[in-house]
Amino acid sequence: MMDPKNEISKFGRKVVSQGLAYAHFGNISLLSEGKILITSTGSMLDEIGHDQVIEVSREGPCPEDALASCETVVHRAIYERTKAGAVIHTHSPYAVATSILEEGPFEPMDGEGSKFLGAVPIVEGEMGSLSLAKHASSALKEHRACIVRGHGVFAIGATLEEAYIVVCMVEHSAMIRRLVSAG
Repeated sequence: MMDPKNEISKFGRKVVSQGLAYAHFGNISLLSEGKILITSTGSMLDEIGHDQVIEVSREGPCPEDALASCETVVHRAIYERTKAGAVIHTHSPYAVATSILEEGPFEPMDGEGSKFLGAVPIVEGEMGSLSLAKHASSALKEHRACIVRGHGVFAIGATLEEAYIVVCMVEHSAMIRRLVSAG
């Protein structure tokens, strides 16, 4: 099995190379030995080194939260309320556009998205807030992904690979929706 910090780095590079996040946007976490490993605040996902993956407590705020992503509170709530083993948060452009232009849950039009994802909730909440933590974790109890209005996607999986597949599918389905709408 790959070292958890190397795995986070690998998927950080994949997220950026696929255009799902740019510069310092987005964050990645996974559960490891009862702790949450999460990217640090301000880290660039395509250049994550071991020192940019922070170990924080699952149970609640800890001193290391100051170094971790500002979305740590959201990741923690997701792990608390779901069976996720990994979380990827992106600022996927088509998904963000869809969340701004549409109300209610996002319904993929493409066959794979419809079958694989089903309806994707669009939730509200300020970045890194308790409100967002509540809304995102609640949505992810029954869905594999949610889109935060005007902000981005939170996708879960048992592994980072599963979460990555989900976040890619949300973006693909949102792109199809935008292309069809433009036609």
